[in-house]
This record gives sequence, C-alpha cells and structure tokens, in this order.
Amino acid sequence: MLDACITPTVKHGGGIVIVRGCFGAGKVGDLYHVQGILNQHGYHSILQWHAVPSGQRLIGHDFTFQQDNDPKHTSKLRKSYLERKQSAGIMSVMEWPPQSPDLNPIEKLWEELDRDVRK
Repeated sequence: MLDACITPTVKHGGGIVIVRGCFGAGKVGDLYHVQGILNQHGYHSILQWHAVPSGQRLIGHDFTFQQDNDPKHTSKLRKSYLERKQSAGIMSVMEWPPQSPDLNPIEKLWEELDRDVRK
C-alpha cells in the first residue's frame, strides 16, 4: 500500500484508508479513495463521477440508489442533484430510516474486507 494512501493515527501508530464504494446486482462499482475530510461538495463529486455512472453501468437506467442519512448525504446540493437524475428517469432514491447502519448492505462488505485485511 502506498504511504500517500495511509493516514497515521496516534492511538496505535497505524493508519487508515477511507474509501467510498458501491455495488449492485452481484457486481462491484467504482471504489473511490477519499483524501482528507469528506464534505457535501466531495460527496457530490463522488455521486457525479463515480456512484451514478457505476449504477448506470452495473444495472442500467432507473436503478435504485441507497445511502444512509449522514449529513453530507442529506445536503441541499445532493438532494438537488439526485432529484434532477430522478426526474430524468436515470435513477430512483430509496428512502432510508435514520440511525440504521445494520440495514445498510455495504456495511457488511466493509466488515468482511476489514476482516480479510487484518488476517
């Protein structure tokens, strides 16, 4: 792993790698390395250049997009962008209950990846 992709932590002296990913219909979409703190503008960029194109490529038009209720996921910028995509018939957005990470399917994949990396 490249040193540029690792952020050291004080607690254990190791590091973390922050990524955003997507999957659907048994296929994996883009994996995006997040550098620094992710805000609403960074999240919008990930949607625009990675998540929505991955959904179209993996599933096709009118795919269903799911995200949790993190504040950057509920910003006006994100809402406006996804509403335009829904109006154009490109996708639909699934309503998601707050505080429910156990329902988020990608969390299971991150747990599995974490276990494999720690072996």
